[in-house]
Amino acid sequence: EGIKVDIFEELPVLGGEVAVGVPQYRMPIEKYNKDIELVTSLEAVDVYTNHRVDAERLKELDAEYDAVLLAFGTRLSKKVRAENEREDMEGYWGAIAMLDKVNLWHKYGIGSPASNELKDKTVVCVGGGFTSMDVVRCSVREGAKKVIMLYRRDEKTIIRNTTYEEYHEAVEEGVEFIFHAAIERIVDENNKLKKLICNRFELVPDPDGGRPKLEKIEGADFEIECDWLIPAVSQSADLSILPEEWELKLTSWNTLLTNGRDYMTSRPGLFAAGDCEYGPMTIVNAVGQAKRAASVISRYIYDGKVSLTDEEIMEDHLNKLKVYDKNEKVTGWMPGIPRQVSEKLTVEERKTNNKEVNLGFTGEQAIAEAERCMRCYYISMVAV
Repeated sequence: EGIKVDIFEELPVLGGEVAVGVPQYRMPIEKYNKDIELVTSLEAVDVYTNHRVDAERLKELDAEYDAVLLAFGTRLSKKVRAENEREDMEGYWGAIAMLDKVNLWHKYGIGSPASNELKDKTVVCVGGGFTSMDVVRCSVREGAKKVIMLYRRDEKTIIRNTTYEEYHEAVEEGVEFIFHAAIERIVDENNKLKKLICNRFELVPDPDGGRPKLEKIEGADFEIECDWLIPAVSQSADLSILPEEWELKLTSWNTLLTNGRDYMTSRPGLFAAGDCEYGPMTIVNAVGQAKRAASVISRYIYDGKVSLTDEEIMEDHLNKLKVYDKNEKVTGWMPGIPRQVSEKLTVEERKTNNKEVNLGFTGEQAIAEAERCMRCYYISMVAV
């Protein structure tokens, strides 16, 4: 739309968490690079890698540009909140830093292989979402002797947090899952991780029908001797980038507060989108937010105010009405056409390399899958 755009990236490569967070076996960088090249090939776009923006630099950018979009994600790994937990302990490795190392090496040849640290070692990951799945499956591929995931809740919940395929592929690859468990204390020897003292829990139904509560089972504690502990319970945004004197409003989750529609922060001309605005979410949601933010920023620059298009207003109405609520129970619906299933690498093959696991559809399968479309936009209009 005739607007000059500069991108400042702290990492040595472009692509953010898709580049350094999503493993090669799930999303080959060769495919993603095609999308990146569509952006970098534009004459109006300049990119600056290895360029960390701190609070002072952000103030400079704010003064220099007509609008600034913050999209720095949530790249700080949260702790498991165990006794004696220290980030400087040998054998303690945050999930984001671990995945950075794995992906920068395998995708770009930057740094050194994580197998230098993980080969023939026992790795324990604490989590229950996609990041933790990436950690344990990468650990298998880096040659770890034993890989364990601790999760406070049950198998059904971890499948709901990720996917049925993701969980069962990890099991097939040899990951051991210990459910209803959490670390109480980390034991070290001369600041080197030695073992974990863990509690077991049981899920107690909520009489009001809410989420089952966790209650510790007395006398059921157990120990795990390990070489590495990799927390992957969640991530948070590095808010040190924000100048204190701006007093930007934050959410209760310590992310940047916007109204969720035009993505402008409490400072005029400063926008935020993606994980730093919403919290850890899917790639699709982050991309959707960025597209909306770009549309709004364009009108802000040309018109001097933020506004939404009719299509964006309609999108917000559909979301508010929960027309696309995936948790809604649909009854009396047609059985539909079965989903096509992609071929995959064999278990033994994928455990020893980073090749893409899902081999994709054949031409016939792709056509059959496309024919399953229910034309959701027709259904949504009827619902409205």
